[in-house]
Amino acid sequence: MDFEEKIVKLRWKDGKFTEELLEIYEEAPDDEDFVLLKMKLTNEVLSVKSENCFQALEQLRQYLEQMNIQIQCNGAALNVYPSPMALSMGVGRKAYILSLGRRAKTDDLVDIFECDEDLKFVTINEQLKFYKDWSNSL
Repeated sequence: MDFEEKIVKLRWKDGKFTEELLEIYEEAPDDEDFVLLKMKLTNEVLSVKSENCFQALEQLRQYLEQMNIQIQCNGAALNVYPSPMALSMGVGRKAYILSLGRRAKTDDLVDIFECDEDLKFVTINEQLKFYKDWSNSL
């Protein structure tokens, strides 16, 4: 039951920031075919399981967005999105920083749980719209 701990920043609806501990299990303890993300938030533990890290992060973001909380990590940035190949390789932990009109290159890969402060953190829908716009721009 190996896992990695990451400190992630959350921006709450009142504008305050907190740092929370995120546990990343590349193999869920009860099902090694899935990844598991766990985060303690106030009085509850959020736990999401999915086929890869990016999808699990999206599930976690959906829950947080319902509470008007924005997670601040590369995987929640406007112009960061994984390719289908990136999702199938490893556990979907890497995604590309995308630029309109330009194909993504290996040098553009980033860890979705790291935080590049220069990126703009957005909702899932805003991120998906940018990905579609990027795809159409090629």
